[in-house]
Amino acid sequence: MNKNLQLSAIKKLHSEGQLDQAKIAYLQLLDNDPDNAEAWHYLGILYAEQGELSEAQSCLEKAIVLSPDDYSLPLHLANILKSQQQYAQAEKILQDIIIKQPQFAAAYNNLGTLYDAQQQWNQAIAAYESAIDIQPNYADAYYNLGLALNKAGRMREALTTYKALLELSPTHAGARFQLGRLLMQQGQYAKAIEIFHALEQEFPQHLETQSNLATSFLKSGWLKEAKTHYLKAQILSPDDEQILFNLGVIAMQQGKIAEAIDDYQRLIEINPEHHEAHNNLAVAYLAMKDREKALQYFRIALQLVPSSESLQHVVNILMRDKQVTASPQAYIRSLFNAYADHYDAHILQDLHYEVPKKIFALVNQHINFAARHWNILDLGCGTGLCGEQFHASNVTLTGVDLAEQMLAEAEKKKIYQQLVQADVLRFLQDQQDEYDLVIAGDVLVYMGDLRDVFLLVHQALHADGLFAFNVEAGHAHDYEMTASGRFAHRESYIESLIAELGFAIVDKQTMQLRLQENEPVTGYLFLLRRCF
Repeated sequence: MNKNLQLSAIKKLHSEGQLDQAKIAYLQLLDNDPDNAEAWHYLGILYAEQGELSEAQSCLEKAIVLSPDDYSLPLHLANILKSQQQYAQAEKILQDIIIKQPQFAAAYNNLGTLYDAQQQWNQAIAAYESAIDIQPNYADAYYNLGLALNKAGRMREALTTYKALLELSPTHAGARFQLGRLLMQQGQYAKAIEIFHALEQEFPQHLETQSNLATSFLKSGWLKEAKTHYLKAQILSPDDEQILFNLGVIAMQQGKIAEAIDDYQRLIEINPEHHEAHNNLAVAYLAMKDREKALQYFRIALQLVPSSESLQHVVNILMRDKQVTASPQAYIRSLFNAYADHYDAHILQDLHYEVPKKIFALVNQHINFAARHWNILDLGCGTGLCGEQFHASNVTLTGVDLAEQMLAEAEKKKIYQQLVQADVLRFLQDQQDEYDLVIAGDVLVYMGDLRDVFLLVHQALHADGLFAFNVEAGHAHDYEMTASGRFAHRESYIESLIAELGFAIVDKQTMQLRLQENEPVTGYLFLLRRCF
């Protein structure tokens, strides 16, 4: 066999992934023909594929000496140096190529990837643009340019770049995937879903496509569809912690506590120090009335975050065999931070939630907002669903919430004069005769004993100030935690607090608050006035 045929046969082994056999064959050929630049070149590439970068560098340097006019060789050498973080040496090689061959587009593209590796986004962008100027149909340069623009925060330009690439190459899978991700970043979930669905048909085993499709559905509020694709992603990556956590959160939101427990337990097996999983698992067991299991996982969560006062408080209560009087702050914060970016879509579309509208309608029946200025406190404001109803030019709105991600969503709506991250009870302790109206939409459902909140709201209101809130309807006890992890309250319990703590009922309504597992959840709306 002549040397060219022999090299072709070795390259075939190489391309078929038989790397060890190909390596032996390259070395045997070079023993007999040490000046074969092409063999040194491909042996260098093989070493790089196997992670043996020093050997790859040595082979490419020999190939360059033997074939100094082949500019693909220093191009590959620069990539090897970049992989070893020898950035200055790699840049010198690429700049030397550009000086000698100023129209060599690949050198600019590789220079861009070198700057990209050093997070020098503007230099990378300039290099990719130079490559495209020289070669307007350079797909790889377009793709890399889009990535760099996005990393530099120039999302709109990145979007335009990927659209331009798709005009050149309509089936380019990478461009379609990145376009879908950019649409997700912009909140255009319906368009992102369309793109990821098409990619799923072509690449059903691509993990990131499945997980992004799931996340797009989740952020659109479509829990069933999100769960379907997270489960597909889980098959591809069974130990992915974020997928398992999201499945647990979805199950809790759907009221499927047993499923949530399975998801969180699996996550804890993978990562025994996942604090939020222990915390959420404890609340799930609490909702299942299993105090011992709840205490077990609350204790572990406290060991992982020993500074948590709320966890210590709950552990103390359970150790004394007393009733838990409120959902733990750590749980509420974890739940709603995970829930924030799809909260509005889910609760309004899937759960047919109308509490904010109903509270506003109830208040509006009894007061004239146009008559004067109103200072309103929105307790547990979340993403601002209640605030949107009460927002007006003659209203000052203050929102308080424990979950910073919920507050971030509320901030986007530009309806609050002040947003405060705090536990509502601690915030209220510092308020004295401040507000004309306090609203609490779906807040008291995370508290059992309401005595403190009533006292503190009374303190925070002006004389004759108003308090509007809702609770879920309970019957057997003054309050009890339901399977959803929320509390239900007996109507007579609420009325006894009202009479005792200086309020009078202005209005009261019984209504359907939302759906839970496609079943209506009944509750009460109250509008109270401070009496003394």
